[in-house]
Amino acid sequence: MNTATRGVPARRPVPALPLLPRRVAVLACLALGWAVTARPAHAQAFELPPIPIDTFSLDNGLRVIVSEDHSAPVVAVHMWYHVGSAHEVPGRTGFAHFFEHLVFEETENLGNGDFARLVNNAGGTYNGTTSTDRTAYFETLPSNRVNLSLWLHAERMARLVVSERGFENQREVVKEERRLRIDNQPYAQANIILDSLSTDYEPYRHTPIGSMEDLDAATTDDVKDFYERYYVPNNATLAVVGAVTTGQIRALAEEYFGAIPRGQDVPPLPDPPVTPRTDGERTASVSDEHAQLPFLYMGYNVPEAGHPDVFPLAVLSQVFSAGESSRLHQRLVKQDELAPVVISGLQQRLGSGLMLFGSLPHAGGNIEEIRAVIEEEIEKLKADGITERELEKALNQQRASQVASRMTVNAKANILQSFALTYGDPFEVNNVLAHYEAVTLDDVLNVARKYLVPENRTVVVARPTGGVIP
Repeated sequence: MNTATRGVPARRPVPALPLLPRRVAVLACLALGWAVTARPAHAQAFELPPIPIDTFSLDNGLRVIVSEDHSAPVVAVHMWYHVGSAHEVPGRTGFAHFFEHLVFEETENLGNGDFARLVNNAGGTYNGTTSTDRTAYFETLPSNRVNLSLWLHAERMARLVVSERGFENQREVVKEERRLRIDNQPYAQANIILDSLSTDYEPYRHTPIGSMEDLDAATTDDVKDFYERYYVPNNATLAVVGAVTTGQIRALAEEYFGAIPRGQDVPPLPDPPVTPRTDGERTASVSDEHAQLPFLYMGYNVPEAGHPDVFPLAVLSQVFSAGESSRLHQRLVKQDELAPVVISGLQQRLGSGLMLFGSLPHAGGNIEEIRAVIEEEIEKLKADGITERELEKALNQQRASQVASRMTVNAKANILQSFALTYGDPFEVNNVLAHYEAVTLDDVLNVARKYLVPENRTVVVARPTGGVIP
């Protein structure tokens, strides 16, 4: 076992965040006003108690993160595998998500339904999710049953059984999920097209849920190859948060995972493309049979998660549409009464992300008017910047968000895994608020002028089939 790192590190300098070699849409929040040039002198940094963190690695490469929290007799266990839709090969899109479902089916010591029965009988909950960059499995249990959770994860890592019955059953489940979430949802296809059209990063040219054709083409041999390649201890991180001790988890990790052999190292994905793009605006129009009104998606390419510009970009997104006092809500919803809702958000991944804007008109309204107003408000902000009040509102929202992300053991396990993936270092979670507190008015203005330019823009409009509504 490798040497453990214990405790909470001293705060690191805010600039020069580490960049990884290599990650729908998240909607951000807040604000109103006009411009000045510096942070208000009276603004005080908001301090959060640091999350206690221990880390260690097993000899087979499994990385373990432990955070002791004895406020309640519960524990959250998150196992993240560093594989997502970005790692899929052509013709097998949606495979990482399909595999996420399969691992709940059967192992050498668990039959169909046993996983759910054991967790539920122990008073726990469980789930799994897949993104472009990782596949996550997690449980919340009474802390005296933490050994059950680790045993279940070891079963799926080392002793998965892929039967024809389980394979066909879960293939149909995933296909039905696609029908429910994508094929029969208004605006879902337009959102997918925005994501694929906007990026030049090949691993992100398809969504995690994949296509029906590729799901139909999958075989059990594909599943076994995927399992042997990616579901190995050196491609996984285990996070345990709750009423446990590091010594206890160290012993259990060795007991359940120590004998699982290391797999071959997974090759890194290609470096993400440079942002912003400079090749010009990209556009598409989508005929949507499920839509009653048109919908406008507008996206600007932004850097990968962990890049220093992400922090002022998040503030910028909040200023545009987070809350009723935000600029776009005030202009589109309140003043001009062109739209019932407007959104913006920052999509962050290990590869390039997007700053997203979206809105739809009132019945009988015109989507082009909405687009013109959004572009006008962007240009106003690029000319004059934001106000002290807007910046302070955005920071208050970030402070609230950081507090909320630490209120449960499950939320803490999730953010520790997120920072381990994004920065390669879970300790960075204790520095993130300092990065936001360091954002200045000039930082926000600079990223607006750098990224919110027509040459870096992608616009997708979903229109109701038949074109009755403009």
